[in-house]
Amino acid sequence: MHKFIYIFICLFFCFVVFFTFQQNVEADEFVPVEVEVIYSCGDGFVQLTETCDKGFPPIIPENVGTSTCQNFNDIFGNFFVSGVLHCSNDCSSFATSSCYTCGNGYKEEVEECDGGSLGGLSCTSMGYIGGVLSCSSDCRLNVSNCESMAAAPGDTGGGGSKGGSSGIAAGYNPGSVDELKTQVIVNGKSYPHADVHILVDGVVVGIVSADAKANFYFETNEISPGVASFGFWSEDADGLKSTLLTLTFRVISGAVTNISGVYISPTIDIVNKSVKQGENVVIYGQTVPQTEVQVHIHSDEQFVEEIKSNEESGKWELVFNTEPLEEDFHTAKALFQVEINGNIIKSGFSKAISFYVGKIGGEAPCPEADLNHDGRVNLTDFSILLYYWGTDNTCADQNQNGVVDLVDFSIMMYYWTG
Repeated sequence: MHKFIYIFICLFFCFVVFFTFQQNVEADEFVPVEVEVIYSCGDGFVQLTETCDKGFPPIIPENVGTSTCQNFNDIFGNFFVSGVLHCSNDCSSFATSSCYTCGNGYKEEVEECDGGSLGGLSCTSMGYIGGVLSCSSDCRLNVSNCESMAAAPGDTGGGGSKGGSSGIAAGYNPGSVDELKTQVIVNGKSYPHADVHILVDGVVVGIVSADAKANFYFETNEISPGVASFGFWSEDADGLKSTLLTLTFRVISGAVTNISGVYISPTIDIVNKSVKQGENVVIYGQTVPQTEVQVHIHSDEQFVEEIKSNEESGKWELVFNTEPLEEDFHTAKALFQVEINGNIIKSGFSKAISFYVGKIGGEAPCPEADLNHDGRVNLTDFSILLYYWGTDNTCADQNQNGVVDLVDFSIMMYYWTG
């Protein structure tokens, strides 16, 4: 009984150490993603590159800050007296086309006239047969002294209009609300000609294909403003799937959100998962063409092997001799790095794969610790492992070193499904 308790305590300690090690490894991952928000002219907010914002009245109010027409000069260098200050269509400057000073003798754009400045109009140009056209004190055209033609028999109309016509014109076209869109643009790298799956809050919103150099581009207007969780993954030419790269950020209403540097981690797999010490393991995968792939092999000592991916396919392969590894369970994972504008950029890590170095080598008859072959690794398999503890049972001896021990338990915990 005491022996069993001692074994269980040792197994539990091994379990804790193993998963603590796994968490520390994941903390080293680095993803060089940049999120840039480009605010739109017309969103109602005055941004760094804007003087004002035209908005989309009446839905989004125009924003000219505290400025008014009285802050700007007319053609004579005097401040405007009246009118409404607007913002230019590109939000780069103020628009004074609706500002005016009635009585300065110059017809501003929104005035019908000003003093003797009638804008080239006369009674005859306005449809009268003669007379004198004048300007009222409020800068409206006065046709009271224009002569109209005699009314035709039966025509009840005729006669001129005394006083002004339409008054001060608006002089401003706010544009269409359709111009204001919330947009997300994504740029990144995957694998040559691979499909990149894009998810938002767990739902697939698009699938795009990378080009021959592994670059991919995605844009969408079909997204609601607010906090969103984006996910990206790819499948390589051999059917291996990448890990899911997730990003969470706020999508700004009426703005373009550029996401760049979305570098999907390499795929990874291994040919032989159990070898005799001193034999080679072959680790392979796919990534961006002609980049440096770093394969991190974790043991008592960490080994980092660097190789180049194929310049066209992006495939890579590492043949690693296990002589320096102890007889134990080991993991490996990969990332790629590339120099861009003089900076070394690294992707995140791939998933971790496991392999075993033992005395005998060869594949275990019960792979991935499923000792009863039911498709799950749970307490039933653990019971079988304990039953064969200390023996050379080939099924329970996961690393094929000739004895069922703590290493085999560690392997079982790695594949544990519950």
